[in-house]
Amino acid sequence: MKKYINKGLLMLLVFCMVVLQTIAQTPKYAGYRGGFDIGSQGVKLSVMGFYFQNNKLRYKLVYDRQETVGLVKGMETNGGKLRPADIQEAIAFVQEMMEDVKSAYKLTNKDFIIYASSGVNIASNIGDLDALAQKNLGMRVNINMPAKAEATYGARAGLAREDFDSAILVDVGGGNTKGGILQKYVGADGRERYTFKSYNIEYGARRLSERILKRTNGFEAYVQDLKSMVEDSIAPLIRSSLNDNPEIRSATRNIVYTTGGVSYQFITWLVPEKVQDEIIEFKYDDLLKFYNMLRTPDGWSEFETRKFDNVKDAKLKELMVRDLDKATKKVYNRDACLAGISLVLQAIREIGNPERKTFYFTRDAYWINTTVYDTYKGDFQAK
Repeated sequence: MKKYINKGLLMLLVFCMVVLQTIAQTPKYAGYRGGFDIGSQGVKLSVMGFYFQNNKLRYKLVYDRQETVGLVKGMETNGGKLRPADIQEAIAFVQEMMEDVKSAYKLTNKDFIIYASSGVNIASNIGDLDALAQKNLGMRVNINMPAKAEATYGARAGLAREDFDSAILVDVGGGNTKGGILQKYVGADGRERYTFKSYNIEYGARRLSERILKRTNGFEAYVQDLKSMVEDSIAPLIRSSLNDNPEIRSATRNIVYTTGGVSYQFITWLVPEKVQDEIIEFKYDDLLKFYNMLRTPDGWSEFETRKFDNVKDAKLKELMVRDLDKATKKVYNRDACLAGISLVLQAIREIGNPERKTFYFTRDAYWINTTVYDTYKGDFQAK
């Protein structure tokens, strides 16, 4: 009996230690701020908690939500314009999501920023998005985010700090492809700092697929034309952009972080039970298998009708089923998925030596997170 009592006491002690450790790891937040990224595949909301650690201001993502809106869908066939219905849906989601979190985090409109991503703000009527936000919300949308700045914020948010000197970011969105590296330098004050060296082309999964669909009939013809355009026309563009920053191809850069809509779809196919992890490791061969799966009718059929049986969390499973239905119908259908993964693979090949690199998907490379921090950090002061 004494043996069992001792065992019970030990288990209770372990439980109490875990609880105390969890409490200790939860920061005491000084306040919260939020940001919206109106991107090519939809609207993302990030709510950031600001706290102090060793008298230094830090931030942590405490809540995020995404809603699918195919903003760049049809842009190639609509004269480079966003469709009015999509603009209205995007602003409606911003309004709904903002109202949903205001009371929970004690926020007002002034505590949110709204940005259009670089893949969206190239639309010739992007001003209509800002005008509708001003009319419905009384708030402006920043419609001038350059691709390089967006990729810089994404790298700061998504790359593990210990990998800054060896990692490369590959971000394929619906409207463009971008990325780069954080490169160390020594400032005038003698301190080590990082600058972002980038590459960028104005082709993303959605825009590329629509451009090819305009001139092809049937999926087999689409696959062949996509392959030819990526290898013959897009590869030289990526190569030229990479040539501006040779360090990206350095042998010391042996880690690739992927992010963006098609990378998220890839991860939901590969390890759906891990999609909420911040960083997920995978192999180059996994990307090739995803590409080949998309080319086969049976593979796509299975992808489109997944039930996510490996996901044990009922709420997460419900969310993923819903998002899958919206994504495959609105933004990342078969054509766009194949175009996007083709861009990911081509960027990796142009960077070089993919078989020798380690690969990660980074879920939190939301450039809006670090934009929120930079915008509102002056609101908080150490006590």
